[in-house]
Amino acid sequence: MVTVAAHYLDQLTVTVYQLLRGEKPAPIALPPDYPEDEFRQFVGYFNRLVREYDDFADFMYSMARGELDRAPPAGKMRVLQSFKSLQANLRHLTWKTQQIAAGDISQRVDFMGDFSTAFNEMTRQLQQAFADLRQEKERSEQLLRDLTDSIAYAQRIQAALLPPPGALDDYLADSFSLWLPRDIVGGDIYCLEACPAGGLVALLDCTGHGVPGALMAMLAVTGLRQLIRDEHCYAPAALLQRLNESIRTTLRQDTAAAPSDDGLDAAICLIQPAEGRLVFAGAHLPLYVVTDGQLTELRGDRASLGYKRSKPGQVFSSHSVTLRPRQSFYLCSDGLLDQPGGPRGLPFGRDGLRQVLERHWRAPCADQRDALQEQLGTHAGAHPPRDDATVLGWRVAGVHGQAPAVLP
Repeated sequence: MVTVAAHYLDQLTVTVYQLLRGEKPAPIALPPDYPEDEFRQFVGYFNRLVREYDDFADFMYSMARGELDRAPPAGKMRVLQSFKSLQANLRHLTWKTQQIAAGDISQRVDFMGDFSTAFNEMTRQLQQAFADLRQEKERSEQLLRDLTDSIAYAQRIQAALLPPPGALDDYLADSFSLWLPRDIVGGDIYCLEACPAGGLVALLDCTGHGVPGALMAMLAVTGLRQLIRDEHCYAPAALLQRLNESIRTTLRQDTAAAPSDDGLDAAICLIQPAEGRLVFAGAHLPLYVVTDGQLTELRGDRASLGYKRSKPGQVFSSHSVTLRPRQSFYLCSDGLLDQPGGPRGLPFGRDGLRQVLERHWRAPCADQRDALQEQLGTHAGAHPPRDDATVLGWRVAGVHGQAPAVLP
């Protein structure tokens, strides 16, 4: 019969107690001269159990923290083998999840019981969601193509309303137009009309941009042409006054119940080379005149056309400019002046326009247009346009070494 000292039994008790409390006990040490009996053999097995338990606990703590790459400890405890299998499954599940994140949602799990069922249902729902998204994306892309095609066709219609080159050859020695809708079509439009009183140049800057702006522009230019061609109104100030009334009436904005509140700014010039003058009237838009390289600005009236707040019977000022050699004229919508650019997003402004016109005033009008467009693009950089932009520029015939045109 093996006899064991009480303090060794106490040490075994303390070690077991520490294991149960989740602590890491030190192995039990027997003196070197302790007999080779059953108790020494038992202590050896017990110390091995303590060491394997410590290694197993560290492995479990790592796995609980999500550290799946830690090598499992050596040992043949049944519970350790189960957790080795669990680690392998979790690592494989992690790989499958990474495959799903990379776009392969065909992954399935068949090795984790109830979890596999939930995981596979999740991937099935993901597949269905992606299929629905693809269908919706295809529908959206088709709608966008249809919309873009419609707007592109609308641009052809709007461009057809613009006057052809040479529409005022009898009155203009040289001219250019720069028409830059923000959204394919826009609310800026211009008009060149010959009439018994001379040549009319008009720039209309309507509410909005895109399709709504284009509808307003078509309405405005049609109304203006009707006043010129059918009602024989040629005075710029009178044209502004009557166009104001026409837009308010057409959109029923002369009533309190009108559903809309839209209108436009405008500038109109009557060119009369035989009389040696140009007559200008503006509604919030100015006329720029460059004479011998010096730019001056004739401001229009601080009143817009067609809005609910626009006064019925609004009277506009008329400005007469004496025509001289070495002189150019420009009309510009505010979209060009308001174009942001530079590191601080500041507008192009009148100073930007002045610099280009005063620097290139001697050049042919086509070269002036190219210089203005290049400077505008350089200023804008990566800043998208906020609005439509239009510029008209011309020199008058008869004051540049050409014979005055014969009026109809």
